Amino acid sequence: MATTTILRNKYIHFTAILCSALIYSYLAYFVDRNQTALLLSCYGFLFLLGLLTHQYSGFSLKQLIVVGVLFRLLFLWSTPFLSQDFFRFIWDGNLVLQGVNPYSFTPDTLMQDPHFFIPEMSILHEGMGELSARHYSNYPPFNQTLFALSAWIGQGHVMASAMTMRLVILLSEIGIAWIGCMLLSAMGSKKEKILFWVLNPLVIIELTGNLHFDGVMAFGLVFAVYLLNKNQWIWSAIVLAASVHTKLIPLMLLPLFWSFLGWKKGLKYVSVVMMVVLIGFLPFYNQMLIENFTDSIGLWFKNFEFNASIFNLTQEMGRWYRGKNLIFQISSTFSIIIIIVVTCLAVFKQIKSLDKLFAIALGVCCLYLSLATTVHPWYLALPLLLSLFTAYRFMILWSLTIVLSYTAYSQPIVHEIPWVLALEYLPVFGLLVWELRRSQITSS
Repeated sequence: MATTTILRNKYIHFTAILCSALIYSYLAYFVDRNQTALLLSCYGFLFLLGLLTHQYSGFSLKQLIVVGVLFRLLFLWSTPFLSQDFFRFIWDGNLVLQGVNPYSFTPDTLMQDPHFFIPEMSILHEGMGELSARHYSNYPPFNQTLFALSAWIGQGHVMASAMTMRLVILLSEIGIAWIGCMLLSAMGSKKEKILFWVLNPLVIIELTGNLHFDGVMAFGLVFAVYLLNKNQWIWSAIVLAASVHTKLIPLMLLPLFWSFLGWKKGLKYVSVVMMVVLIGFLPFYNQMLIENFTDSIGLWFKNFEFNASIFNLTQEMGRWYRGKNLIFQISSTFSIIIIIVVTCLAVFKQIKSLDKLFAIALGVCCLYLSLATTVHPWYLALPLLLSLFTAYRFMILWSLTIVLSYTAYSQPIVHEIPWVLALEYLPVFGLLVWELRRSQITSS
């Protein structure tokens, strides 16, 4: 009787996995970003099936990790359908291969040069969109190296380059599963918690599926923590610098690593990280590098607005009070607030354990996203991963509700609906408040 029940349960769970595979395949090859209702429905089903597979499956952890990898491989031959960033990635990679500094010229400028040529340049220029084409690259050097690798392997074929990037991101996600399991075990937590990453549709669709390198950045950060826990602080600093060179977000967490290591060792650690970061920029250095790179980064604080929460509320209050757009003033103030908060946490909070390091790093990332002018779905990858090493689960809920942000693309002109933003954020903030109160009660 018991054997029959086990077989029946395995059949149900195998059916759930098969249904997930079919939905991922359908999304990868037949759905566009503007098909909002279809996208939300598929995503919601995938999230529920993922929870079912994680919580009630009779399969082992290793088997479910393999299932997660297979889900990602379903996207291997697909064109990213939720983002056009990969066109810019391939463009930058081709520039690096030709010895052209991607921080010195905008794509629009190069397209006007009759002597300039890269493979499929017209397709790449049109595909990246007007916004990207008129600005300098804001992707750090290690990311540029990965772009160049994909362009070199692709040999002028856009899909071959995209497949190369997809495999690089997939390898980083496998690395996250591997390192994550070891870190969770070292912290006395259940290794199965990593499945909230491995089977999460946000991670599968946005990273491997739509070619965002936040997974590579997140792998670098958790690998750096793992090496730090093994007392290999020099290698940890080098790996963390590589993470920064993929995406700059980990720079924000450097003071926390300093606090974790103590004053003297922390100073050495931060010095090595910053030295490696600066060395990484040397091959691209010229008189325009700092100005162009910082201007491109600054666009996220001065011009871009998408799926913001607290910033949107403050922005509306500013419009009502001053009668104009105060994006630069508000974002500058919020940036100062984040710097002050991170500094105070590093100085006054005694970060002496991995649990506290992950919890405070999660808090910093979420503060940053709460105050940010732009919150694309793939931005949640790092805080979602950090949350798995804590007792907090609000990030898992947010990884579900953030798909609502794609309703803004249902029309030709991007338009956000206030009540949809409220539907995304209010449950998340509500769960966060409840978890914080529960944590205070437990600790007392």
